Amino acid sequence: MITISRQFFPRLFRKGLLFVAYSVIFSVSLILAFEFRDSFRISEVTAQLVRDSLFWVVGIKLLSLTCFRQFRGLLSYFRLPDVYRLAAALALPGAFLLTASFYSNYGLLASRSAILLDFFLSLSLLCIFRTSLRIVRERSEGYSPLGTNTEKQLVAIYGAGETGSALATHLMAKRGRPMKPVLFMDDDESKWNKQIHGVTVLPPKEGFERIKSKRIAKIVVAMPSASSSKLREITEKAERIGVAIEIVPSWEELVSGKKKIDRLRPVRIEDLLGRNAINLHSTHVFSMLNGKVVLVTGAGGTIGGELCRQIAQCEPSMLIMVERAEFLLFQIEQTIRSEFPDVPSHAFIGDVTDTARMDFLLGGFLPQVIFHAAAHKHVPMMEHQPGEAIRNNTFGTVNLADLAIKHEVERFVLISSDKAVNPTNVMGVTKRLAEIVVQALQQRSDSTQFMAVRFGNVLGSSGSVIPTFRKQIENGGPVTVTHPDITRYFMTVAEAVGLVLDCSSDAKGGEIFVLDMGKPMKVFDLAKKMIVLSGLKAGEDIEIKFTGLRPGEKLYEELQHDRETLEITHHEKVFRFTGHTSKEKEVRRFLKELAPLLRTSDYNSLKRKVKTFVPEYMPDFSAPTWAHQHEDVATAYRKDAVPVEGENVVAFDQRRA
Repeated sequence: MITISRQFFPRLFRKGLLFVAYSVIFSVSLILAFEFRDSFRISEVTAQLVRDSLFWVVGIKLLSLTCFRQFRGLLSYFRLPDVYRLAAALALPGAFLLTASFYSNYGLLASRSAILLDFFLSLSLLCIFRTSLRIVRERSEGYSPLGTNTEKQLVAIYGAGETGSALATHLMAKRGRPMKPVLFMDDDESKWNKQIHGVTVLPPKEGFERIKSKRIAKIVVAMPSASSSKLREITEKAERIGVAIEIVPSWEELVSGKKKIDRLRPVRIEDLLGRNAINLHSTHVFSMLNGKVVLVTGAGGTIGGELCRQIAQCEPSMLIMVERAEFLLFQIEQTIRSEFPDVPSHAFIGDVTDTARMDFLLGGFLPQVIFHAAAHKHVPMMEHQPGEAIRNNTFGTVNLADLAIKHEVERFVLISSDKAVNPTNVMGVTKRLAEIVVQALQQRSDSTQFMAVRFGNVLGSSGSVIPTFRKQIENGGPVTVTHPDITRYFMTVAEAVGLVLDCSSDAKGGEIFVLDMGKPMKVFDLAKKMIVLSGLKAGEDIEIKFTGLRPGEKLYEELQHDRETLEITHHEKVFRFTGHTSKEKEVRRFLKELAPLLRTSDYNSLKRKVKTFVPEYMPDFSAPTWAHQHEDVATAYRKDAVPVEGENVVAFDQRRA
């Protein structure tokens, strides 16, 4: 078996062989052109015409092929676009010869019919030559389009368009891909009962029946732009007949060259929960960020990282990324520099509660827009450490907002949460306090526009339920769900960040924006769906265990306070909430009283204090305190610690006597 390998020949020797092969093809083409013209009764006069034309006609064609770079391509990879390029390379000398025939009778120019025949014959013979090389390569890699291969896994391809056709070609030709497409399915009636690469296209209903009867092992969805609803429909049908399902990469990954058409992956829960794309970006977003200095805190997080990527697309004059986790900051820095090399960017280790550090960054770079995404967000963990949650999420926001006013930042965008609505947990109330802070500061700020953006759970974000379930499934279970009726809103990170950017450009100052997140989903149903997508059965292969609601956890999330007024924005999926705003003096007074309690071991007293200022807060007083969990350490600290003012609390960070 012959194997075509570019590395086998030195480059010059390879080109020399191509010149010889193409010269032979063009010579044969020229001879056949005259033979066809004379019905294979070639005369001596005609033979002389061929001899007179052979050298210079072949030379012109070889020169044209060189100009069209036809000696650089991989010969054994021959497809329709290559035919177009060959046709263009041969049409140029053909047009030249045809034009010259009106002014001269030398050699081939004496017969215009021979010139036209020579063009078509040259193109046909070159295509046959290139196709033959491709067949040799495919046979050398173990693929025979006419033969059968019982070792290959039989697959059906859903989508008989360009992507499906290209995927079938790859699957058939690749030796290392143990798959054989035997069936196409498509919603387009015009394609039904027709064939692509010898494979029949069927309607979906008939196709799924054929899959079940022929024991086809897998369905590959070859529709990069398929909506989530369409993927859900296909996945549910595949589940009913017990067939695995995979999808091709997205259009963005294919166009950018990050992934190839045959880089298949299983369907993820994110593919099914995401809604049809909502185009939130507008010229207002671009004009707001283009040419501006933009600073993002929490840049290494899920939201912060996506903010950095989408902001970079708007070509800011500089992107400042602030994050206190070194490795996360390194990752987003490498991503931005790789994907947006023309955007000036800087990455800084920093904590929003560190006034001196943040003052240095804002004073040094003078950002015009700040996106504040830095926050503690893990609900149960913050319930056991309320002081740290308030210090970072609330006081960090106060600190950064004050500096924004000092350095005359144009826009300050707070990333909030739906848990801030009628909060029942510490994490939610810290976000509510942060919203109250920025709304209060708006009253005295003429230079800075403050706003907050609320949204629900982001699919796949660190610490969220989906990565947790995925890890539990990989470990063999059980998958833990707190309550069978617990529901949550879910949205993609792209939607969440699109909301943030769109609202930022539309804000007048002091508003809270929310995206219409559709219908909430039961977390129990989510767990079952993820188990099925992993090729397992819930309750048989993987157990689902109910653990009970955690401290501060709601059965369902809300999007609006009772005292807030809903207003429509320019986008039907975006809403603006306005309502009662606290005075800055009142907010400052409360925060001053709250500050000494942040290090307390009596978490419930801290929660009660917060409730005096946020009456809709419904704290959970059942969460065990740090002192109860670590009684021996707490006792040692109590012995040597110095009491501080306020409700007989003990500060653990006081200097020992």
